[in-house]
Order: sequence, then C-alpha cells, then structure tokens
Amino acid sequence: MPVHALPSLMVLGSIWGLTPALAKLALAGGMPPLGYGFWAALGSGGLLALICAARGIAISWDRAHLRYYFAAGLAGFAMANLIAYTALPHIPAGFFALLMPLVPIFTVLGAALLGEERISARSLGGTLLGLTGVGLAMAPGAALPDASMLGWALFAALCPLCYAISNLVGVRWAPRGTPPLAAACGTLLTASVLMAAMGLAFGQFHIPGSLAWQIEALLPLQGALTALAYMLYFRLLVSRGSVVTSQSGYIVTLTGVAWGAILFGERMGLLALPAALLVLGGLFLVTRRDGRHSRR
Repeated sequence: MPVHALPSLMVLGSIWGLTPALAKLALAGGMPPLGYGFWAALGSGGLLALICAARGIAISWDRAHLRYYFAAGLAGFAMANLIAYTALPHIPAGFFALLMPLVPIFTVLGAALLGEERISARSLGGTLLGLTGVGLAMAPGAALPDASMLGWALFAALCPLCYAISNLVGVRWAPRGTPPLAAACGTLLTASVLMAAMGLAFGQFHIPGSLAWQIEALLPLQGALTALAYMLYFRLLVSRGSVVTSQSGYIVTLTGVAWGAILFGERMGLLALPAALLVLGGLFLVTRRDGRHSRR
C-alpha cells in the first residue's frame, strides 16, 4: 500500500467499511433499499455542490461529462447499492466486507483486458487465491451462519464487480482537467436521479419523517460520510490511479468485519479467518507493484 496515499486510503476504507453496517441498521428499521440509496446520493451530492460553489469550482454538464457521470453513477453507485442494499438484510455485514477485496482484483483483470495493465502470473494467482477465499467464506462454518444465505451471498458478489467497472470508467472516461470535487458531485447527483427513478419504479421511494427518528438520522449521517468518501475516492483516482485507489479494500474488510461484530453481534466461524487471509493474500498479489510498472 503506497505510503503517501495511506492516510486517505485508511479514511476511505473505514467509511466504506462502516457503510454496510449503517445500511443494515436503516433497512432493519424499515427503510426501503432504493430510498436509502437515493437520499444518500442526493445528500452527499448536494453537500459537495455547496463545497464546489464555496470554492468556485464549476461542475460541467456537457456531453462528455454527462456520459462519465452516468456510467460512473450507474455502475459505482446505483447498481452497486441496489445489489448491496437488497442483499444486506439477508447476509451478515461482516461477510459483505469480505467481498470488497474483489474490487481491486476485478479492477486489475479489467485493466488488463483493456490493455491498461499487464497481466502476469502473479495477478492470475492472486485472483485465484482471492476467489478461493470468497468461496471458503461461503462454506459452512465460515462467514455465513446458514446455508440458506448462499444465494444472497452470490448475488452480493456482483457488487464488487460494479465497483470495479466504476474504477475503470473513472480512469478511461473522466474528461481531462475535471476537478475531483466536481467529478464526485456530478457522479453523485446523477446517481441520485437514477436511484429516484429506480425507487419509484419498484415502489421503494422513501419520504423522510415516516420512520423513527433514530432511523431517519442515519440519512444525513450516510450523506456526510458518502460525500467525504467520494471526495477522497476521486482525488485518489486522479492522483494515484484505479489500482492504488482500490487497495482501500484492505481497510474495508477489517473495519467491516469489526462493525458487524460491534453493531450486530456477528460471530464468524473458524473457517472465516483462513478465508479472510486468502482473500487479503490475493489482494496483495494482484495489487503489488514493482519498479517495472508505472503509476496510473
């Protein structure tokens, strides 16, 4: 993990590690999944818009930017959160955190297919190691307390694929010279429109004030955390590239498992530890860099 990027990666990973637990709390309190995602996107996008206005940063809405906002917002927020929030009521938050190291694994494979990264035996070995770890996490006695959760666990595994697509889109389609704050704001506001449309279509739109105040309070909290996370995410993406940014998966896994235990009393089985070690080992192999690789 790059030393200079470590503080930002730590904060980013910690926020994303907490997000599934907060979402699980909100969903357990009656919040509809798409409604929660909409308000998180709108709140964070609105907050970033205010920051952009205060700093005199213009948010571009030309065709190139709209294409970028739409692709990143659809893959990295709307679809990812639709999958995550639909699956979370049925699986442990700690298990979901174990899936997040698949983001850099899928990112590196995607970058190799697009010709942006050189595929190597190490990357392939790391991919197999990470997938083996996720498979072990789904086994009885690991991160899933009940075999009936397996279908939801497999569905949840699509979420890191969406994040990986968003990573790649962020590098390939981001218009040159776009300030990170403007890119984050445009993506989140576009994602909020997508989430609103999906929520209305599936009857999951949420009107604030209809639930207990403790549950409603999670909306502004999630909005503020999402705004901070996206600020860091786009800044890292522009300055360090998609592969370095995706290494926040280390922190997401550790903090996600911890929050699952603290907030929900989740206890992993004996096989969860070797599963986590396999996943993190695969992540290390896939994202490890040497002097022959240039930073992207």
